[in-house]
Amino acid sequence: MVSSDSDAARPSRGWRRTEERRAQLAEIAAQQFHRHGFHQVSMAGVAAAVELTAPAIYRHFRNKEELLAAAIGRALDAVDEALAGVKDAALHEFLQAAAGVAVARREVWILLQREMRHLGVEQRAPLEDRFASIVRRFTTAIQGERTDLGTSEVQFLTTAALAVLASPSVYRRRLPEDEQRAILAAASEATCRVRWVSPTRPAPPDRPFGGQRALEPTPGRSEEVLGTAIRLFAKKGYQAVSLDEIAAELGMAGPSLYYYFATKADLLVAAFVRATEWLAAQRTRTSQSPSLDELITTYIDLGIRERLLFGVYVWEAVNLPPEAGRRIRAGLDADIDAWCAALGRVRPELTAPQRLVLVHAGRAVVHDIVRLGHWHDRPDITEVLRTLVHAALAAPLER
Repeated sequence: MVSSDSDAARPSRGWRRTEERRAQLAEIAAQQFHRHGFHQVSMAGVAAAVELTAPAIYRHFRNKEELLAAAIGRALDAVDEALAGVKDAALHEFLQAAAGVAVARREVWILLQREMRHLGVEQRAPLEDRFASIVRRFTTAIQGERTDLGTSEVQFLTTAALAVLASPSVYRRRLPEDEQRAILAAASEATCRVRWVSPTRPAPPDRPFGGQRALEPTPGRSEEVLGTAIRLFAKKGYQAVSLDEIAAELGMAGPSLYYYFATKADLLVAAFVRATEWLAAQRTRTSQSPSLDELITTYIDLGIRERLLFGVYVWEAVNLPPEAGRRIRAGLDADIDAWCAALGRVRPELTAPQRLVLVHAGRAVVHDIVRLGHWHDRPDITEVLRTLVHAALAAPLER
């Protein structure tokens, strides 16, 4: 039963103090932002989840942006608290604590990487500073173990380790929390201890939409429209881009765009279909049962050569239309299943849920390394990524 505003003043209803209510709303909002995305969450929906009337929530938060900022702040509080107890610990203990909070607060990475872009500069800046402080703690812990590496290489491994820990944010847990924590800690530690020999040959060129690329689309104006949309979606987020903006980038009149794509959602679906169909084609081309290394190499190739598409592919699934979303997720699941099957052939001692955790961890390393910073410019990026992913998948698990 939804209470009235007058009910909020009745002690018999057991209403919490203002700060407790704000914390409760922020926690509920964090879960909803994680599951549905910023634009699909309403203030009224968050209020209803705690049996509060829609107008009453505005006593605590002026708008949805302020509510999102509070949700991210609460998630960062949990990370800070978990890491405070291992400030000077060795890398193994530090990553155990970090993995624990990554599993317990699986929404934190989605909020930071996908949702925080919806905040204004003034709201975002202090949260970015807090997250940067957390990243520095990871860098310090890794540097303590990897004294053989320079600052840049340690930061590179930090990105990989954080990617592993972020991976539970994109799938539902199928293992007890403690077991998943142990697997994530092992996989992130394995990436931190990786050693590689850099090759002398240059990296393959970055091939964004509009030039020669791995996906080999049919040339034409529709491809130019799709490529421009992908670039804008990757830069600003799907919801922040309009069809008029895409048309303006191309020097087209807005209505002309409808000749190629009727809606903005059609553009997003086309991008996902392109990626999933290419991955499926590559699996078939290699063999009916591709090896783990073949799957890893294919995925890295897509990520490096199609960085902008990959960014959309990783973060914008929440905005897919329902029916298209179901079809596309089936294609994504097929690729993950192929990885799990290949890993099972290499490590038959693993259970299916264990394989799934490791596969998501390994793929997350590819996601973040190719999307974030300048890591994709490394001349040895393909070989190093293969080494990192194999290390995560081969992580020794405690019995």
